[in-house]
Amino acid sequence: MSFREHLQGICENVDGAVGCALMAMDGIEVESHLGEAGQADLRSLLIEYATLFRGAADAARTNGAGDVSELSIATDQLLTVARMVSPEYFMVVALRPEGNFGKARYLLRVLAPKLRDEL
Repeated sequence: MSFREHLQGICENVDGAVGCALMAMDGIEVESHLGEAGQADLRSLLIEYATLFRGAADAARTNGAGDVSELSIATDQLLTVARMVSPEYFMVVALRPEGNFGKARYLLRVLAPKLRDEL
């Protein structure tokens, strides 16, 4: 199964999902399946969120809190959850605020090891 098929599967199986991407920690998109996110420029937003994920990971390590495995950001229009796949890559799902956050987290947790093996 290709990266795109995995990402599309998450979007199809999570109520309210508007996009899913596999990203490098430097913000480069490896693959994505992006839909309509209202007024938000989803692709640019996910690239910017890579900076936040990298900052959170650095802060946690520097201060002895260990490695970050997951990060979520909620705004008025979008709820995003990101999960580390490897030290260099993470997956992120963007949902409408009423979307199924729990299922998104679950599917990311289950899929991350599969994508790690394919990278």
